[in-house]
Amino acid sequence: MKKSVYIFLLIFVLKYSLFGQDIHFSEYNETPSLVNPALVGSTYVLRASLIFKDQWGSVTVPYRTYGASFDMKIKPRNWEKIDFKNKAYKKAFSKLGGGLSFFSDKAGDGKMGTNQANLSFATHIKLNEFNVLSMGVQGSVVQKSVDFSKFIFSNQYNGTGYTAGPAYGETYGTRSFIYPDFAVGVLWRYEKGETTIGENNQRSADAGFSVSHINKPKQKFLSTTNEQLFSKFNIHGKCLIGAPHSNIGFAPSFLFSFQGKQKELMGGLMVKYYMKQDSKYTGIIRKASVGLGAYYRNQDALIVAFLMEFSQYAIGFSYDLNTSRLTKVTTMRGGPEVTIRFNSAAKYLFQKK
Repeated sequence: MKKSVYIFLLIFVLKYSLFGQDIHFSEYNETPSLVNPALVGSTYVLRASLIFKDQWGSVTVPYRTYGASFDMKIKPRNWEKIDFKNKAYKKAFSKLGGGLSFFSDKAGDGKMGTNQANLSFATHIKLNEFNVLSMGVQGSVVQKSVDFSKFIFSNQYNGTGYTAGPAYGETYGTRSFIYPDFAVGVLWRYEKGETTIGENNQRSADAGFSVSHINKPKQKFLSTTNEQLFSKFNIHGKCLIGAPHSNIGFAPSFLFSFQGKQKELMGGLMVKYYMKQDSKYTGIIRKASVGLGAYYRNQDALIVAFLMEFSQYAIGFSYDLNTSRLTKVTTMRGGPEVTIRFNSAAKYLFQKK
């Protein structure tokens, strides 16, 4: 009986939170377009990734989310001026970035689905040698759907048993609808230090703020309501600190989101062990590292994460260990998440244009 009650509470909470919360991942650093449009083109010349999340399969129909994203610097160059005779050069700086991403989510018995395509652009303004200020905009097309025939309501019970057919008294609006969506964001980024494995004294950090659903699009599943999607605010930050003259790096990060009455705070630390670093001059040696991390989603889950980076590729895996009151039915089983990423190699001095 207690298990049935907790399953009901889980379905109830997730059903209504879907109207107020967006698609989100535990590996939030791997989905920059969902966090802040100013992040596109801010680090790598080119980055492409795939991500998959499976959750709540231990107690109900699994909630599955897929994502694919691509972003790049526009017209990147390695140097702006170079004097071959004196071997003098000036590092180039790409001022524009762009990205395209797609995410799809299916939730619960009613197969409540969200499909969204995002187009993002960002401009990066170099404040000085180490600091960059970025501003980004994003336009999206979102399609939502649900299968009402899969739902069971209390008034379908006639006192002795279940009566199949329409759920009398329920006034449905539409099974599917499409709407435009818009977001903006700002980002500050700092980077300094050597990244060679002998020095390993790099310091990099970024912090940003973004607003999604600026236009507060209407949600049209029920004809008797006039619900609008609340604007969503993200505050985020991360840094990478190398322990000098060692093979160890520390990468703490956090993400705080609030949307209407819903709030979510995530934070944690990944420790990286560098087996190889990108060479500074020739690009012949490519980086390789292994990272282990732990993150916490407030009042919900403890997340353990693994990340392996080799050359221009990365594979990440994380698992949500449910810590909320639902542990009585989930037995801490939240769900796994997998990421595959490709990114351009780090710039080195004698790289061809």
